[in-house]
Amino acid sequence: MTTAIDIKNISFAYEKQKVLDNISFTVPAGGFYIVIGPNGSGKTTLMKTVSGLFRVDSGEIDVLEKPIQTYSKRSLAQVLAYVPQDVQTDFPFTVSELVLMGRTPYLGLLGIPQKNDIEIAEQAIAFTGAEQFALRRIEQLSGGERQRVFIAKAICQEPQIIILDEPTASLDLAHQVKVMDLMEKLKHEKGVTVVMVSHDINLAAQYGDTLLLLKDGSVISQGTPEEVLTYKLLEETYGCSVLVDESPLGKVPRITPVPSKFIKGDGA
Repeated sequence: MTTAIDIKNISFAYEKQKVLDNISFTVPAGGFYIVIGPNGSGKTTLMKTVSGLFRVDSGEIDVLEKPIQTYSKRSLAQVLAYVPQDVQTDFPFTVSELVLMGRTPYLGLLGIPQKNDIEIAEQAIAFTGAEQFALRRIEQLSGGERQRVFIAKAICQEPQIIILDEPTASLDLAHQVKVMDLMEKLKHEKGVTVVMVSHDINLAAQYGDTLLLLKDGSVISQGTPEEVLTYKLLEETYGCSVLVDESPLGKVPRITPVPSKFIKGDGA
């Protein structure tokens, strides 16, 4: 099986505060890989190191079986696209103009898009279902619409790998499902490897081929949803009581946090 990303014993610190501690894992090509874990576990930092935005203090990162440091920024952007959690939207661009910026890694010295670039941007907009607001300015869109636009921009790069940091954060249930279905579609129809951070463990269980559970910058578990989402691992990692049973949608785990008032002997 081809490897999309191979992480070997990486560590990273902000000044003297260690955020990632000797992390290793492998992302198979063409899969849906989801990173979960409590706040402060290092998920966003991990995505930024894998995307080449941060340089690790130690360890190795291979992207498509090549060391990440052998890529220029331009060549890395041609194989890997990164969609951060917080994206500035206070700029006067239309959706079409913003998505077309995804072609930047392919443009010549003058930075002028060609007919082919415009066609690829139009295809990315259509793929994400953003045609109906393609001529609107980005700040005029809802949160769910903006998220689709930034994903369209990433798709416009024609990457083999797309990395997303909590793309469903702050979205309602309908838009969460639309974004996750879009990632599934991207995986199946374009063969793109999807790597994302999610705080929603149930969404991760339903969509992820492989899950990585982090805590305090270290890997707690990696494997299928059934292997990772056990009540013992989740209670130890998150520090709260949970119930884990089978989802009525299929053979995937369903996680229910247990409020203190339902725990025997707790409270009044």
